[in-house]
Amino acid sequence: MAGNLYAIQPKQPAPRRLPMVRIAPDKAAAFRALARQQGLTASSALAALVATHVDIRQPFGPRVRAQHGPDGMRYGAILPDPKVTEEVAEGLVRDARTAGISLGEAMRQLVDRCLEQSR
Repeated sequence: MAGNLYAIQPKQPAPRRLPMVRIAPDKAAAFRALARQQGLTASSALAALVATHVDIRQPFGPRVRAQHGPDGMRYGAILPDPKVTEEVAEGLVRDARTAGISLGEAMRQLVDRCLEQSR
């Protein structure tokens, strides 16, 4: 017999949900397409992107205000709220605070960096 498959496992840390990312529709579409190319959902791609940031720790820039779109909104699309470990979430929160920006702005900057580097 191959071990005790039904043994009670230690409690795993619960993932933390990051906020949904409000973003320009063209960027949301490009990010979703890039995620699909990699065989990922937008949520899992965002989670991987945040985890990568916590390893790299490239500082965030100041808030960049998007221009109003044709419908009068700056951020007319939403990317889903990814689940990450508490450690990864805390790293992102710390870096956003250091830059003086919101968590949503930090996520937008990560998506922008990802899209720029994927060209």
